[in-house]
Amino acid sequence: MRRRIALVMAAGRGTRFGRALPKQYADLAGVPVIRRATMAFLRHPGIAAVRCIVHPDDATAYEAAVGDLGLLPPVNGGATRQESVRLGLESLLAENPDLVLIHDGARPLVDTATIDRVIAAAEDRGGAIAALRVHDS
Repeated sequence: MRRRIALVMAAGRGTRFGRALPKQYADLAGVPVIRRATMAFLRHPGIAAVRCIVHPDDATAYEAAVGDLGLLPPVNGGATRQESVRLGLESLLAENPDLVLIHDGARPLVDTATIDRVIAAAEDRGGAIAALRVHDS
């Protein structure tokens, strides 16, 4: 089986959210947003491991939200999302994954079917981005 690892990007500050903690640590129906996002990948049978990229100021909130899940140790993000993704990818060198999925920790509702489609497309074409059709309201 191919070794696939998910990086959950959670180093952003979420300043537009207007709360003391970034939105990835906000409660959504009794569960932190980042926990919901992370659990989607942990539960997926095709994902071997999950690592979060976090802001160093959020260590306490991170541990409270997902510290009991058995994730790979978190990695501190950089000054930009691009730098955070780079740091996350570099942190996986020793893990030697065949495929890395990158997901936003403030997006808690990713489903198994979407993850399946991204994996299939990435393995078929060498890369993929999940996108959903926007429906007019």
